[in-house]
Amino acid sequence: MKKTSTIVKEKNTYEIDILINNTAYIKSVTGKTGLLNIKTNQLIGEMDNYYTIYDTYGKFYYQVKEIKETSKENNWKSRKTVRIYDALNEKILVDDWEVVKEFYELTVFKSPVDGKLHLFDIHACRKQTNIFDIPLDDVEILYSEHNDIYLVVTVNGKKGLYHHNRYNAVPSLVTPIEFENIEKFPNIIVYTKNNQKYFVCTGEDEKTSSNFDTITIDKNNKNIAYCKKGDKIYIYNTEAQELLLSTDSDEIKYMYKKGNSYNDCHGEFFFKITKNGKHGIISSEINNEICKAGTGAKVSTLLPPNYDEIKTNYGVSYLKKDGKVGLFIGNSYHNQVIEPKYDDIDSLGYNYFALYTNGLCDIGKVTPFEPFTPSISNCEIIEDLDRGLVFKKNGKYGLLLPDCNHRDAIIQPEYDSISGVAEYYFIVEKNSKKGLLHLGKIIIPIEYDEVNLGGLYGKYKNLEDAEVLYFALKKGNEYELAKMHNYKIVATDVEVVSNHTFDVIDFFREIMVFKDKMHSYIYDYNEKLLKTLPVDTLITAYAKPCDEFHEKHNYREYFYCIDGVYYYYKDGKFEEVYTENNDLYLTAYETATDSFEVRTYNKDEHDLFCSVIDSKDDTEAEISLIEMSEKGFSKKDYPTLVLKRVNKQKNQK
Repeated sequence: MKKTSTIVKEKNTYEIDILINNTAYIKSVTGKTGLLNIKTNQLIGEMDNYYTIYDTYGKFYYQVKEIKETSKENNWKSRKTVRIYDALNEKILVDDWEVVKEFYELTVFKSPVDGKLHLFDIHACRKQTNIFDIPLDDVEILYSEHNDIYLVVTVNGKKGLYHHNRYNAVPSLVTPIEFENIEKFPNIIVYTKNNQKYFVCTGEDEKTSSNFDTITIDKNNKNIAYCKKGDKIYIYNTEAQELLLSTDSDEIKYMYKKGNSYNDCHGEFFFKITKNGKHGIISSEINNEICKAGTGAKVSTLLPPNYDEIKTNYGVSYLKKDGKVGLFIGNSYHNQVIEPKYDDIDSLGYNYFALYTNGLCDIGKVTPFEPFTPSISNCEIIEDLDRGLVFKKNGKYGLLLPDCNHRDAIIQPEYDSISGVAEYYFIVEKNSKKGLLHLGKIIIPIEYDEVNLGGLYGKYKNLEDAEVLYFALKKGNEYELAKMHNYKIVATDVEVVSNHTFDVIDFFREIMVFKDKMHSYIYDYNEKLLKTLPVDTLITAYAKPCDEFHEKHNYREYFYCIDGVYYYYKDGKFEEVYTENNDLYLTAYETATDSFEVRTYNKDEHDLFCSVIDSKDDTEAEISLIEMSEKGFSKKDYPTLVLKRVNKQKNQK
């Protein structure tokens, strides 16, 4: 049998799909795709494995082909080539050109003919503004905003700006290709030509500046531009498109702005100037007239450049000269300058400052409107408490309350000690007696031996958030109970809860414990009696270890030990803590007359306590156990430990 073979490269039958004008997308029986002129029945270019995109509105075909190649390192990489056919004018614009970059509707091709880059803009290709035929060395995006894209195109080291808008503007080269550099800064585009720079604002007005030697942007405020020409520096607020001021200083840096903090177009701008190595402060006075005029700005040199250093923090400037410190605070219209004569200066908040000389300080307000007069002089700052600052003068303690809503913001130094117990509340001591100060007023007279504070904590809250505060007031050997509503910044009176006195009052996180000669009473912070127990009942509390979240929010779950038995307190009830999930460590010490029981759920505490007892001889150990059972022991070292003593002879009786 005879066999004859022939090769058929492509059959002349196609599937016809998308038709644009006289051009159709076709697919052969072998799977290749291409374009066909249906009038002449001629193929347009070669057929290949193209992925074809149709633009029936613009009347274009885009035929994309992915080519995978291996590198010298045997790594696979791919590149993309494109054929673009203009079906309206029936001509091929690009055939087998490599895609280098894509910016939405803009594509940068590399020509296989000249090796140059060409920019294809779908909206410009049939217009006179089309620059596709210009061979480019580079194309980079400068910035995009809304529907606008700006590209920098480079030819022979020179640059130009190309603008594309999806809807309105005609895509075009908006500048000649003649600049050494084109840069985008906030609100402006900076052009460099013949070593001179100018900027164009990107807002609606598109204002153009004069030529400068250099243009830089402030590091801390990107809306401030420094434009230097000769020995003069011009400072612009690019957001407002306004010249703020000019100066012949060697250097200028933005410090801060006063005024409308939400709008960079308004307010007063402060700058540090440097001249011959010395520093000063200059200000721009922006007002409606200047903004409307659009030219010029009044210059206010608040401080001449006479200082060695100027540092600013929260609108306050610290001046240094010859090793001393001073202050500047205010604005162009109202300000106060305290010349450098102090060793150091600290801000205490709310316009209060401490000015130090030889280890002591003057404390007072510094405002722009009146000269500084110390409220307290030659004092020593002791401790920064919550909402108060303790200072000492002539051996006595006083208190600064800088945010207090009353006239006496400074409590004169007349106390032997001052300690903070909650926000806005301070225990003061005089002649070995104690009282309570709130909002600059003594609300508990200074006549008690002890003043202890308690109150119901809210979840994740501190004592300062308790709605009602309770006070255990000790006079002699007796305690009385008082309370007050915790309004913090509103003055209120202290109320004595009852005329009954107690031998002991203890405040815990959720309960209060009172003891008299006969009984121990457990109350909640709604003053509800929960339990009545014998007076010798031992009641302690300890915090259960908590996770990181609860630790961060200062919330702990507490156990209460009542006569050696551990309880949770929940919903007004005591629920015994079972040991299935908590190992109880218990050790007993027996003497001829006493029995001592050590209980804790913390092994480290148990072992440490027992090791201390075990290191002593029997007599010393017994004495230590008796003392600790009567006087207590360090809760810092043993926060969860309970020591219970039973007198055998007493029990036998």
